[in-house]
Formats: sequence, structure tokens, C-alpha cells
Amino acid sequence: MKYLHFFWDYDGTLYDTYPRITRAVKKTLHEFGIEATEAEVHDQVKLSLRHAWAHFCQERGIDNDTYMARYRTHADEEGAETMRPYPGIPEMLRAVVKNGGKNYLYTHRGLNAWEFLRNDGLDTLFCDGVTNKDGFPAKPAPDALNFLAEKHHLNKSECIMMGDRDIDLDAGKNAGMACALFDPEDFYPDYDTPYRYRDADTMRRELAGE
Repeated sequence: MKYLHFFWDYDGTLYDTYPRITRAVKKTLHEFGIEATEAEVHDQVKLSLRHAWAHFCQERGIDNDTYMARYRTHADEEGAETMRPYPGIPEMLRAVVKNGGKNYLYTHRGLNAWEFLRNDGLDTLFCDGVTNKDGFPAKPAPDALNFLAEKHHLNKSECIMMGDRDIDLDAGKNAGMACALFDPEDFYPDYDTPYRYRDADTMRRELAGE
């Protein structure tokens, strides 16, 4: 493998969470009397939950904390059954470990990211990780990646950030790492990266040596 240390975003990269996030935000907006199509909501949450709030709620005087509290209620209603890894991602993670590499988690999600990984038997494929509970600045700041690299004495030339959004890859670039875009929907067709994938199987063959 060209890279030995794979840093993984969670939502939209490891797990196909945008359908459940979109549904939860749509229900939240409905509570506030705001109607939007699933496509409109999806395009905003794909950027971030904060983008969705700013786009739909800010000018209506709905503060972000209120919006997020209602969103979390509806997100919890989705249950674990709608939290599924993308096809081919478990095989990709296993291939990294099998071929001598290591996986690290870097997510803005809380500790439930580890819970969902455990539910699918994937947590043991990660050697470390950072969630929002660790208090690092949000992506694209490189602080969390730098922390993990320094903690594990990693050579940055052997590290690659795996993400589905520009801020994921920008965080990797800001940390001096390579980066790969996992973009099944072709949401970022113009983002500048040498590694771009629509499916995890191709990504596994090209990056994990299988």
C-alpha cells in the first residue's frame, strides 16, 4: 500500500447517513412551519447541519441551539437500523488492516459513532480516533489530525484523509496529508484531488492493495 494510515470521516464516508439526516432535518423544519423538499434539504445537510440551519432557519429568527435540539430528537427516532455502512466499506477497512495499515476515526459526530461501529463489529478495525467530545476545532482545521499524527509518531507522507466533503479533504491538506474523496453522488465534481471514488470497491483496490 502507498499509504499506511487512513483517517476516516464518519457521516457520508463510512456510513450512508444522509437519508436519515435529511429526514430528521425535514421533520425539524416542518415543526417550525418550514416546508422543503428532500432534495433541497439533502443539498444543505450535505454541506453541514449548520448550513441547513443558516439556509432555512437563520433569517426566520430560529436559533441554532433550538434547531439542533429538535433535530437530535428526530435523529434519535431513526434508530440504529437506518445507520448502515456503505457497501464495500467494511471490506475496505479490513483490507487496510490485513495489509499492514491502520484506520483512525475523525468525525464531528459524538461518541455514538463508536457505538454504531461496535454494533457492526467494525470498531476493532480502528486503532484510535477523534470525535466532537475531544474539543478540537472543526474541519477544515487540521488540529485533530495533527494530534493523532503526533500521538502515534506518524510520517505524514504515509497518511491519507478519507472524506465525502470538501472540509474533510481540506483538513487533510491543511495537515500535510494526502486525501481521497468518496463521492457516490458526484456532489463535488470540481474538487481538486488525485483520488476520487464513486464506490468503495474501487477505492479498496486502488488504495488498500486489494
